[in-house]
Amino acid sequence: MQQKDYIERMVEQVAAAIGRVLGFSQEARFEEADRELDAAWSSALGFRRRDALRLDSASLRAMLGAKSELAARLLEAQADLEDARGAGAIAEALRRRSSELR
Repeated sequence: MQQKDYIERMVEQVAAAIGRVLGFSQEARFEEADRELDAAWSSALGFRRRDALRLDSASLRAMLGAKSELAARLLEAQADLEDARGAGAIAEALRRRSSELR
């Protein structure tokens, strides 16, 4: 029961962070969106975002286990942020990475 509550809280935390990232993206507040993504990676997944992005998808998935779905969602939010910045190629690479984690 406690494990389920913990996972539900993590999912809610990531969902809230993604909502804030998307809001910041729409307002072109890119630095704040980046900070929000960094905080979500650290608090919900226990990884610094830049360290996670350095790992190949298989290694990251193995290290995260059940949390890899949350990482995939954060990568999608980051892809949306990159789209808002006009970095379509980076966004596409992040979306591919997201699907590799699922």
